[in-house]
Amino acid sequence: MPAHVIASDPLDLLTLVPELIGFEPQNSLVLVAFRGARTCGTLRVDLPDATASSGEIRLWAQSALGVVRRLHDVDAVLPVVVTDEACGGGEPRGELVERLRRQASSMRLRISGPLYEACDAWGSYGGKRRARGELDAARRLRRLDPDAAPVRGRPGEEVELDAVDHALVARTAALLERLDDASRSGESVDQVPDPVWFAGYCAGWDADAVGPAAAALTAHVLEQPWARDVALFTWAWGRAAGRRAFRFQERWRRGGPLRDERLASALAGEAVLGRPSVSGVEHAIGLLRRVAALLPATRRAPVLSSLAWLSWALGRGSVAGGYVALARECDAGYGFAELVETMLDRSMLPQWAFGSGGTTPRELATKGSGGVVPKG
Repeated sequence: MPAHVIASDPLDLLTLVPELIGFEPQNSLVLVAFRGARTCGTLRVDLPDATASSGEIRLWAQSALGVVRRLHDVDAVLPVVVTDEACGGGEPRGELVERLRRQASSMRLRISGPLYEACDAWGSYGGKRRARGELDAARRLRRLDPDAAPVRGRPGEEVELDAVDHALVARTAALLERLDDASRSGESVDQVPDPVWFAGYCAGWDADAVGPAAAALTAHVLEQPWARDVALFTWAWGRAAGRRAFRFQERWRRGGPLRDERLASALAGEAVLGRPSVSGVEHAIGLLRRVAALLPATRRAPVLSSLAWLSWALGRGSVAGGYVALARECDAGYGFAELVETMLDRSMLPQWAFGSGGTTPRELATKGSGGVVPKG
């Protein structure tokens, strides 16, 4: 997708919503944030339950707009309500939009031409209702454009692991058991490969070619919490950050400090180490998805939890939540999954998602009138 795409009317903008967030939303509020006439970020949140109280809706609106307000120099927001409901009774979820208007006003944010996408129609609130088929046709046409950004599956679909031959899973499980047997005497740094070296070594792997031996070794490394953290830091911020994490773990094992504030802050999303490497994180996600698919379900929680954090680090909170759910199915009490889940429940997003520099891969410029374009 080019750095800038022009949306001249509401249909153009709705057509591009899946590209702006990276997937097809369902029963969602999508907030498209603007700085002048260009987007500077998007946020997707689940719609509240239809039976939610007015107090719950108020808190929901405060939370969603509060996240958007953190974007650098944001001055307007365009709400898009996506619902499976029909428009027989009027514009869908109108009370939510009215609450967003009031909340945005109190936060000095301009609301520009809210739009909706229902199962049978689309349109702008207070405007003319249009046939749903018109929007579907526009999106099909957009997918034929070679400049269109890739749209991943819905979050629930994206976290589904590829099916692999049962024999490969059995082989991976057997190799993992052998590694377990070698570690029965107790966990030791010497029984796990240097995770900084290992993370760098993995960077050269073709994820699709990973077999049982590599999958078992990767899972064995990630099952050790100290090694998992070191690997995550290396994939996200490079060898220097990984080495710092490794040195901290070694000091801790010798009775040193229980916490490195800089590392803890980075893991929680503060930009103390700068922005993570998108390419490094993306490669790690591809690798770990293959590893998870090769593992028996009872051994997947550490890998799935790592996938959750890596996805969250890219700002894909919905996808991260899907991986957390899978990890909790495998091991309901797995600590790292609980940590990422807590971050998601508290609407925590990484600080680097709110940076001020440069353009985003999916930046949208708007033109025209009709309540869609925020005027500078």
